[in-house]
Amino acid sequence: MSKLTLQVKLYISCLVISAVFILIHAITVIELNWSVFRAIVFFIVISSIAESLTIKLPKGGTFSVNFAIDLACIMLFGPDITIWVVLGSELFKKDNLTGKTPLSKVFFNSAQFVVSVWLAGNTYIFLGGTVDSNPISILLPFIGATLVYSFINISAVTIVLALVQKSSPWGIWLMNFRWVAPNFLAFAPLSLLMANVYKVTGILGVFLFFVPLLLARYVFKSYMEVREVYLNTLEALASSLDAKDKYTKGHSDRVAKYAVEISRELKLPEDQIELIEQMALLHDIGKIGVSEELLNRLTKLSDDEFDLIKMHSITGANILKNIHNLDVGVKYVRHHHEKFDGSGYPDSLRGDEIPLGARIITVADSFDAMTSDRPYRKGMTVENALLEVRKCAGTHFDKDIVEAFLTSWETGKISSTVQPFESSISSLT
Repeated sequence: MSKLTLQVKLYISCLVISAVFILIHAITVIELNWSVFRAIVFFIVISSIAESLTIKLPKGGTFSVNFAIDLACIMLFGPDITIWVVLGSELFKKDNLTGKTPLSKVFFNSAQFVVSVWLAGNTYIFLGGTVDSNPISILLPFIGATLVYSFINISAVTIVLALVQKSSPWGIWLMNFRWVAPNFLAFAPLSLLMANVYKVTGILGVFLFFVPLLLARYVFKSYMEVREVYLNTLEALASSLDAKDKYTKGHSDRVAKYAVEISRELKLPEDQIELIEQMALLHDIGKIGVSEELLNRLTKLSDDEFDLIKMHSITGANILKNIHNLDVGVKYVRHHHEKFDGSGYPDSLRGDEIPLGARIITVADSFDAMTSDRPYRKGMTVENALLEVRKCAGTHFDKDIVEAFLTSWETGKISSTVQPFESSISSLT
């Protein structure tokens, strides 16, 4: 955990200490026999397999089908036995056994699963659920356990991601919940069926429901892969400008990074930040329609030639307006050269008439343009560019956005790279 901040270390330590007390308590109350021991080993094995087949979520964390298996175990054996199942499945996961997973992540995931399951299991008992409950009387306790497990699990992961990434916990929670909620609705009934079939047929019956779980996981994985292809396509579009204009190589990536940090400093919702990041990446896509000779001209452009280049914001908006999911952000591309005092282009918008995303991209774009070498000039020093940005606050730029940019720069958020802390969200987890 040496690379983690003190806050993250304290948070993980508190979770681990809580989990240890829960495990010690469970040892004192468990009545173990051969039948129960065999069932524990069986569920650890299938849970380990399921936990090894994880899918990465957009804002960090991973998704697996263990949610359904854990809930089934709560209904079959109660929380004190189930916590040993989830602990065993996490410790015996393939990446953990091979040493590929950092110890900090192993400790965190193991602890948060134990805490989530124990609280969910005790909610189940509190609402009247027992290992012998019939399918009708089990319904309310089952719903309660499901809600508690999902809330505790996703919240625990959200907090650690927010601490590591220095971003909004609420934004991360909403983004990840949006992706896993439909799968939660699909998996929860399977856990109820799995528990009742196990009571009738034993271990063999569970395999009937393990296959649908893997199938559902495959469908979700395919969907996330399509999303990844979509994002890679956006990056490829942005990279196409690098090949066309060698003097702006990496410009779009840097502008996107600056725009994200400004947005986070402004405490914007995570889904809006994601859209701003995508639009910042593509803000200059309209330059595809400008000749290379004009883009790389070493001498001063005429007014007519400059007017052609200024058309790139309109051209870019026209290129993107028919792409699904991007149409709402097209205005950010069209207006990223507007100025706060109304002297920009193409529509001479002023103040709040300029979309917030466009105002953010304007500051990020301008700073990077100032500090980059161009065919006709040498780039400014960072210090001079920061002074220029501050000087233009209220005229070219929105004062609040300039303040957010300068704060991000001074605190090192823009100049540093934050590595994601991937944690397990299984089903709703």
